[in-house]
Amino acid sequence: MKSFKGEITVFLSLVLIVLLSLLFAIIEAAKDNGADFQTECVTDMAMQSALAEYNKEALEQYELFLIDLGYGRGEGDYSLLEEHIQNYMQDNFQIETGIMPVKIRDLLELNTEYVTIMEASGAADLSGMVLERKAVDYMLDRYGIPDFQKICSASAAVEQEGFLGSAMEEKRLANEQKIDEVDTTVEDEDGKRHKVPVHNPADGVNSRRGSMGILKIITEKEGISDRETDLRSCLSHRNYTKRDGFLQGEQMVSDTEDMLFQKYLMETCGYYTKEKEGALLTYQIEYILSGKSSDLENLRTVVNRLLILREAANFVYLICDTDKKAEAESLAMTLSAVILFPELKDLIQLSILIGWAYAESVNDVKILLENGKVPLLKSSESWCLSLQDAMKLKVCKREEKERSGGGLSYEEYLHLLLAVMDREERNLRFMDLMEMDIRQTKGNELFCIDHCIHSFTAEIAVSAGNNHTSIIKRTAGYQK
Repeated sequence: MKSFKGEITVFLSLVLIVLLSLLFAIIEAAKDNGADFQTECVTDMAMQSALAEYNKEALEQYELFLIDLGYGRGEGDYSLLEEHIQNYMQDNFQIETGIMPVKIRDLLELNTEYVTIMEASGAADLSGMVLERKAVDYMLDRYGIPDFQKICSASAAVEQEGFLGSAMEEKRLANEQKIDEVDTTVEDEDGKRHKVPVHNPADGVNSRRGSMGILKIITEKEGISDRETDLRSCLSHRNYTKRDGFLQGEQMVSDTEDMLFQKYLMETCGYYTKEKEGALLTYQIEYILSGKSSDLENLRTVVNRLLILREAANFVYLICDTDKKAEAESLAMTLSAVILFPELKDLIQLSILIGWAYAESVNDVKILLENGKVPLLKSSESWCLSLQDAMKLKVCKREEKERSGGGLSYEEYLHLLLAVMDREERNLRFMDLMEMDIRQTKGNELFCIDHCIHSFTAEIAVSAGNNHTSIIKRTAGYQK
């Protein structure tokens, strides 16, 4: 009987087993790689979809892309954002059959196990420095770096000379005390002693300092805003949520770039001569500078700061102007001679010069609030008030205001005050304004700026039907 050998059959069987094992391994690896690749694609789409849910009012009013973690509900944790990303991923993992009659099998069977926000850059982090960075990025895209030489020079002069300090007030009070300490009692014909009144012409001017009457003199405009608000719910007056600050690769705003942020504030916020339509507080820059709850108090505070600044600058000019200094000396000499106390001459002269500088500053601020310009440092050509008008606190007529010539406008003086202001305090008050105005819009009644983020890092786990799990980390945000 003839026999057949099976060497080839056995060999082919063994080879086939190896080939099939290799084939199945390749298919499994392809499924894993396909799962990883699809996970990355879907993750990117989900993250971009989450970024598309920015707060529309923050963009329309302030040109800032921010995600409100509360989505109008006032909550401040990551749970809603994580839920939204997970839902977007699940939607993209689903296979749509459309009108096809046959059933399509999902070979990967991907499912999102969890989405965890690892860190996020909050708008209010670092006392608003993160928000400032995003605003500066917007301004850089719009303007580049413009020339701020005018404001920089003015702010440097103000800080160097101490124009916003209390030196002038201290000088005035010390001088008045010295005048009061001079014994002006005399004995009359009947032997009775009585005090001779000095009748210092500067007393009338100085008595008006800080009064509401000064504000009325300065602001002829009808209907100063009487709006006010409760600040207790604002960011700067509550304990707010602090997140991670700047994510990797982000940088703080430099001193040069900070001038751009000040320009951004001037463009997005209203102020006395340029009110913002629909704002809760009308004088918003004044609020940033003052932090009061009413427009009237904010305007009054800023006016008083401008008066302090202008008085110090005007006094510097007066003591260098020999003609005006001699005019004040002549009046002081005459007055001290009349009351027979020549030792009062120098004190009265100083008092007159201080009062003259203050009266000129009242006139200066009035010009500013009527859209005029006033130079930081005066000259004989830009000086407005005579000594006689100054002692009566009589401001110049409207047609005479052009005498002040060039210089800085009210807007530029506000910019100057912002430039010398504490940055953290300024940023917090600006975010107060954002909350005030955005809360007035529909669906944003519970808006909180500390619940807003502009970038975040998420860890996402996706499982496949073959028990393979893909874990991926992604950072997403609004880049300039």
